[in-house]
Amino acid sequence: MIDTHAHLDLPVFDGDRAEVLARAQEAGVEAIIMPAISPEGFPKARGLVEESPLLYRAVGIHPHAAAEADTAALAAVEREAEYPRVVAIGEIGLDYYYADGAEPRQQQWLFREQLRIAKRCGLPVIIHNRKAGADVLRILEEEQDGSLRGVLHCFSEDAEMLHRALQLGFCVSFTGNITYPKSTLGELVRHVPADRLLLETDSPYMAPQPRRGQRNEPAFVRWIAQQIAELTQKPLQQVVQETTAAARALFRLGLVLIAAVGTLSAQQGTPRHQFAKGFGIGLHGATNTIVELREFSTQEHQTFSYEGLPAFGAHLFYEFADHFSLELAYLYSRNTKVLKSPQRPWGQDNPDIYQVVELCVHVSPNPYGRVNFYGTAGGALMFNRIQERAEHKRALTVGIGLRANFPTSFGMLVPWMEWRLDFALGRERRQVHLSATEQRPADVGFYLSLPRIGLLWCPPW
Repeated sequence: MIDTHAHLDLPVFDGDRAEVLARAQEAGVEAIIMPAISPEGFPKARGLVEESPLLYRAVGIHPHAAAEADTAALAAVEREAEYPRVVAIGEIGLDYYYADGAEPRQQQWLFREQLRIAKRCGLPVIIHNRKAGADVLRILEEEQDGSLRGVLHCFSEDAEMLHRALQLGFCVSFTGNITYPKSTLGELVRHVPADRLLLETDSPYMAPQPRRGQRNEPAFVRWIAQQIAELTQKPLQQVVQETTAAARALFRLGLVLIAAVGTLSAQQGTPRHQFAKGFGIGLHGATNTIVELREFSTQEHQTFSYEGLPAFGAHLFYEFADHFSLELAYLYSRNTKVLKSPQRPWGQDNPDIYQVVELCVHVSPNPYGRVNFYGTAGGALMFNRIQERAEHKRALTVGIGLRANFPTSFGMLVPWMEWRLDFALGRERRQVHLSATEQRPADVGFYLSLPRIGLLWCPPW
């Protein structure tokens, strides 16, 4: 289980925080996200996550602290987002019930600015809402550009707000309030898709019914999971698995864990977006046009192409930063158009074989869009058999493409299409048949023109 909202940095836990964390682990909690209230608490929270591998944190300014917030405070939030194990901007939002003197206009300005920080940093948001649902949704709708994602925490609104939040691409989480005898939230839980539902305790507040009136803590999250299992008529283990997968996907906890053991992400403290893909494997097919560039001893030049050859292959993928990814791809193609035939009596007994191993970098200007455009650059090794003899070459690779991102409960599915060119370096001396009666030697270079389509799967771990 993952407790996506627990204020373990508050003084109420100073006396026994280690015991609280130990009880959480014993209860099956594998991660706890600790949201911020204001920049004053950043140093303490930073120290806590450095001490415990169980803890992650969010950084932001709560609406209760909005009255004193200014551009310097916002700058502090954005700087803090660069630290390792920061997985969200939060807790942010609007509170028209307890506002501690902050006018709605000030809260709205602060909320909007922090949403923009989240988009710049590629982080999800953790949203607080109390008696301000209409304005929360209005601002989210105005700021949603395809890159904004997050969770409405401690959800306690009506079906209409739930529907609009889900349409905007947001998750929702329920806390101890869902276990109370007079709670009316049970019907809403049944309408939340499995990949949008999260667990939280909001510790030390909102303890579930069996411990109501006591200090809440992350170990109590199991009671919330049990209540959701009863309301949705699912096995408890299924609820645990689904909510854990949803939390990992939203907060990219798997990537942060990899970062903690020494990847580039750890060195830079770079959190990842919902549409970040991490590691992936895929298959692809292509139409291979082989374009030969022939230079004869008479200084004449000729361009000749073999069009429409089927090609297929597989690839490994790793997105190491929001705008950049690596691809290792293999492609196989047979040129049967050089075989003997009545029209080509001088042809070959065996087809030409083209095998290409590419190592490329993809660069994307819009990594947070549902549809993601990118450019490709890199190199390749070619292990070919041309005119029945082996021919090994190096090549330069360039391309342009687009892919669509579809998060699912079993990982990210990414259909894509790309036009890629592999330019072989150097030329080979060959006999070129110009007609049934004429052949001439020529220095031949070539490139492969490969419009290709594929499907990439990025597992959730």
